[in-house]
Order: sequence, then structure tokens, then C-alpha cells
Amino acid sequence: MARNKKKLVTYDENYLRHIYFCIDNNIKIYAVPKTQREYYVEVNDNGKIIRSPEPYGLKQWSDKIIELYTFYYYKHNPTDK
Repeated sequence: MARNKKKLVTYDENYLRHIYFCIDNNIKIYAVPKTQREYYVEVNDNGKIIRSPEPYGLKQWSDKIIELYTFYYYKHNPTDK
């Protein structure tokens, strides 16, 4: 029986720079468990905590975190696009 191949998610080539920028500027994004299979994504922007309105599955929350790091990077660096 053949194994299912996992899809590879492609990110912006600079996503690590986006993560480093956010961490250096006290912006942290992480998953908070709701159940064993669902997670909220929470943003701590210099003490202001924002939680996602809906939970994400096991495979979706990590992609959402990368997306949010990119969003906050460009929010604070609009000329860097």
C-alpha cells in the first residue's frame, strides 16, 4: 500500500526575516489549544493580545502563523514590498 504524499507548503522566501523582525519588535504569534485537534491563533503585539475568532485544524494553524508574521512585517514596513 502506497503512502500518501504530503503537500509542500511554499512560503515567501523572506518569511524567516519576517519572523525575526516580529520577535525583535515584541510581536509574538502562537497557537493556543482549544481541543486536541483545534487551535486558536493568538497574537501578542507588545502586550495587546488578539485571538482568532475561529479555531484552526492541526494543519492550518502553522500556515496561519506564517501568514500573520508576514502581515505584521509589512504593516510595520510598508515600503519594503
